[in-house]
Amino acid sequence: MPLVTLDAVPPRHHRTVDRLAAILDAVAPVPQGLTLAALADRLGAPKSSVHELVNGLLATGYLVERDHRLSLGPAPFVLTLSGNRLAAQEIDRDLLPRIHDAVGCSVLIGIQVGMSLVYIDQIGEEPALEFAARNHNRRSLYGTASGKAILACLPGVDMDALLHSATSSEQVEVDRFLAELPDIRATGLAYNLGLTIPDVYSVATALRRPDGALIGAVCAVARGTLRERLSDIGHQMQELLAGRSDAPTTPK
Repeated sequence: MPLVTLDAVPPRHHRTVDRLAAILDAVAPVPQGLTLAALADRLGAPKSSVHELVNGLLATGYLVERDHRLSLGPAPFVLTLSGNRLAAQEIDRDLLPRIHDAVGCSVLIGIQVGMSLVYIDQIGEEPALEFAARNHNRRSLYGTASGKAILACLPGVDMDALLHSATSSEQVEVDRFLAELPDIRATGLAYNLGLTIPDVYSVATALRRPDGALIGAVCAVARGTLRERLSDIGHQMQELLAGRSDAPTTPK
């Protein structure tokens, strides 16, 4: 989903909001819950400051406490049901196996979550990426193939807002993305040539709803000599997406 900017002010990190998001991100994948001390340790923050934020999240239902352990509460799921816009609900669950069988390498689906990329599904044998997809870890929107494919499809004002919000450590990735942007828009394909994980190469293309609205990106990951086939793999993915029964008729 594109970020909404208010009065042309680009989105930027806010310390309290970031800490709240970090608390929810830390607690969500732990079924047995986390103690307050364990949560503070994971965040690298004083227990007293985390405690205050946790109390607010408990009060609003974003967290619940059982046996002195914190778990994700019902509020996030209520929001999802109310909005009914979760990207994962819009994705054909047979899509990944079909693409995987055709291209012969690992395939992932990624979506934009705020200023990050999150993989929500994966098939194949890439342990690091399987872990990222299973745990929905936040990854770079500027440096990953999927993130670049998504950015290139956003309206200019939304893309510019995200690029202006990059941290100084992300500026190299932003500059590289801008250099690659004309080719990404011309071909519909974005690449990561071993810059994130050595000898792991990826190509991604946009994933859209039937009405053409952007959902996220589909990314194929290859090693070694398969790097030479990345362009062909990307075109295969595009053909499979175009040929699926719910393929978009009018891109947006």
